Amino acid sequence: MSNTHAELSKKKAPGKTRSITFSTIIMIIGLILSKGSGFLRTVLIGHTFSETYRDAFIAAFLIPDFVFALLVGGSIQSAITPTLSKAIETKTQKKTWRGVSIFITWMGLFVLTFVAICEVFSNYLYKFFNQGKSEDVIRLAGNMARTLYPQIFFMMLAALCIGVLNAYKKFGSTAFGPPIYNICVLLAIGLLGASNEESLYMTGVGVMAAAMIYFVFQLFMGRKEMVHYKPCLDTKDPEFRSLFKLAIPILISASIVQVNMLLLNSFATRFGDGPLYALNSASTLWQLPYGIFAVGIGNVMLPSLASHYANKNFKESSKLLSTSIKNALFLTIPCAGIFLILPLDLVKTLLQWSSNVTDKNMEMAALFLTGYCAAIVFQSVIFILNQAFYAIGQTRFPLFAGIVSMVVNFSLCFILVNLGCGAMCLTISYSVSCLVRMILLALVYCRNKKLAPRKMKSFLIKSAICFTCLILGLLLIRLIPYAPKRKILQIAWFGVRAIFAFVIYFAMAFALKMDELKVAYDRYLSRFFRKRSAASK
Repeated sequence: MSNTHAELSKKKAPGKTRSITFSTIIMIIGLILSKGSGFLRTVLIGHTFSETYRDAFIAAFLIPDFVFALLVGGSIQSAITPTLSKAIETKTQKKTWRGVSIFITWMGLFVLTFVAICEVFSNYLYKFFNQGKSEDVIRLAGNMARTLYPQIFFMMLAALCIGVLNAYKKFGSTAFGPPIYNICVLLAIGLLGASNEESLYMTGVGVMAAAMIYFVFQLFMGRKEMVHYKPCLDTKDPEFRSLFKLAIPILISASIVQVNMLLLNSFATRFGDGPLYALNSASTLWQLPYGIFAVGIGNVMLPSLASHYANKNFKESSKLLSTSIKNALFLTIPCAGIFLILPLDLVKTLLQWSSNVTDKNMEMAALFLTGYCAAIVFQSVIFILNQAFYAIGQTRFPLFAGIVSMVVNFSLCFILVNLGCGAMCLTISYSVSCLVRMILLALVYCRNKKLAPRKMKSFLIKSAICFTCLILGLLLIRLIPYAPKRKILQIAWFGVRAIFAFVIYFAMAFALKMDELKVAYDRYLSRFFRKRSAASK
């Protein structure tokens, strides 16, 4: 019987690999659309609003986004997904769904209460969190935020549906909700936005409507799975208590990103006019590769890793984590190199579409982006390690590591700003805090040798060689004295240099026989070439 079981496992393995590969591709495509449309939103904001209204628009999102991250963002998906995945694997869905239902019911009531409080005290909150900004910006932001607070509730409901669908590994049903939301936001800005108070507030109403549409879409996609949800307030249920204990640390640690953004924004106001737009632009850009590759790979990994751990299949757990980290880094490291060497070219090419966006705005955004480059790599590892901790039911240490990184970020910002360092010190501080957080997570997770990722040293050495060659190639091509003025030529010239950088990186990976490049070829490109050969015959 044992031999038969082993043979069946071997037969199933390729199918599982193909399933994870296909799911990752779908997730990455969805995230490309999501991040791409989110990037267009940043461009459209700069084109639509003058500086005061632009800063007010960006500031108005800070507290709603913070509240969403604090109350909902991480806990719904990162707690519910592994919990339901284990229940599906162990055939205990019925009692687990009861705990999940209770958790969601209480969460919904709590979020509605918190939204009502924010509506009442909105202007006081913005005066407290946005000291140093002009009174007009604070007033406009506080009033606009009142139109945005209800979206927290709809985003929570959408996040619930996504968490459930991910647990059932229906990634195709969750990949395209965020792009729909972003497209609706783009329409709201394009159709309703202008540099006056009424248009600013109406744009906020449009954004709230986009969140409602997002929820309706995700509910429709998850209608078959969501029939298991039954409203209940029984706090004595053991499954609810277990889920609650897991969710609280995740919930708090998920808010650390927003806390760090609030800290950076509070310090950024000391560097003259327009720093909020510059910092927001740089943040949007560095999160493109991280949000597409690391988040896509990590989200697909989470339910499978939770299932492997529930079955005590530690070898497969280690293998899946190793593959996920390496694949994420293999794709984000060259992006970090391009951002490091060509930051001003990047922001001018992608963001400067209007006279509202000045060269001064772009120079400051480029400084911020340079400081963020290392965070692309560090945060990719952090996200995947956090998902790994959540998959094995360990949620407290990621919270501790996040709090340490937040303290490091604030301390470095405070010291460097008061020493008179430039604006880039803010994002350098953030990158250093990410490094500290990554090291803490890696050291603790790898103490369990059975679960630790394998063969990382060889991968990192080869990646460093590829990265160095990429940097040298970009420095050489930067010596070419060509600075096109027309937008289409700017885009083409930047694209040529970016492609050149990737060619160098992948050529070195090929020369060093990196497994990640070989796996990508075997799974995707080789099939394409085989199909072309068959067609030619």
